[in-house]
Amino acid sequence: MDYWLMINAIIIFIIAFALSSICVPLVIKIAIKKRLLGEYGEGRHVHKGYVPRLGGVAVFIGFFLSQIYFIISHQGTGHVSQTYLLLLFSSMLLFLLGVLDDLVDIGANLKFCIQLVVGLILVWQADVRIDSFYGLFGISTLPLWFSYLFSITVIAFFINAYNLIDGIDSLSSSIGMYVLFCFGLVFLFNNSYVDSVIAFSVFGALLGFWLYNKPPARIFMGDSGTLSIGLIIAYFAIRASNLPIDNHGTHSPVFAMIVLVYPVIDTLRVFTKRILKGVSPFTPDKNHIHHLLLDLGCSHGKATIIIVFFSAVLSFVAYMLKSFPTIAFFTTVALTVFISFLPSILLRKKG
Repeated sequence: MDYWLMINAIIIFIIAFALSSICVPLVIKIAIKKRLLGEYGEGRHVHKGYVPRLGGVAVFIGFFLSQIYFIISHQGTGHVSQTYLLLLFSSMLLFLLGVLDDLVDIGANLKFCIQLVVGLILVWQADVRIDSFYGLFGISTLPLWFSYLFSITVIAFFINAYNLIDGIDSLSSSIGMYVLFCFGLVFLFNNSYVDSVIAFSVFGALLGFWLYNKPPARIFMGDSGTLSIGLIIAYFAIRASNLPIDNHGTHSPVFAMIVLVYPVIDTLRVFTKRILKGVSPFTPDKNHIHHLLLDLGCSHGKATIIIVFFSAVLSFVAYMLKSFPTIAFFTTVALTVFISFLPSILLRKKG
């Protein structure tokens, strides 16, 4: 990557960060004035009193306007591809869907159907899909029909997984920044300039938001942020799974998955518990891992640090075992399951 591209990437990061950090106080002020507040003692949210939940508006403004600068400054360079434009279009659709849901609550089933449609757009029109397991379970190239179906499912799942962790102060923004930083490095390593710019642009926008979302949070992201960012993260997970992560050309779909280990395992865990109870998997509750950490006496900040730390440790394990995908999968899954159930075990002993 030449110096001009690097300077442009830094400018885009600064634009996203600056606009987001400027817009968040404005969103807080407008939300309070218009009484656009959420009760964060209900459902999966843990917070006393009423707090604005439209922080995603500021994040998306920072991200989207930085991308407008990218488009203008890169005309005629070949960087503004159909895939890039479809990602922007899809993220805007989910942003608008999230804003609508934050304001009037459109329901989980309708949201999920729209997420599937957006996933179909990216997979079918932009060819953003998982086409190989690169030796995981002894499987390499996937049949085309399975590749399409699996990729759409992965996109919808990751969107919901990220949405479900917006429950305590700074968790969704911190996890988002960690994931985007990891994927950004993978893209930089592979000279995937456009993807790295998008990753660090969203990182910058989240950082500006985090300044007001850190404990005690003055604003939460809401669906206006989690749905669109969840989509971008899902897109990155698929792109990263198809890229080498070392100088030997090693592909590691397990590493791409483990970077997202917390939202993935926590979502699978709570969905399974809800289904076994005979309720909708989308029914909000306080059985997430971060809720259990709070029950153990952790503060919001400490719970977030613990979760990000273990995510980093598991990512490192997956990276070190990258040449052995099946072993990496079972090792990281076993460690993840143990860690995810540890708070419940400690709570039983405490009780």
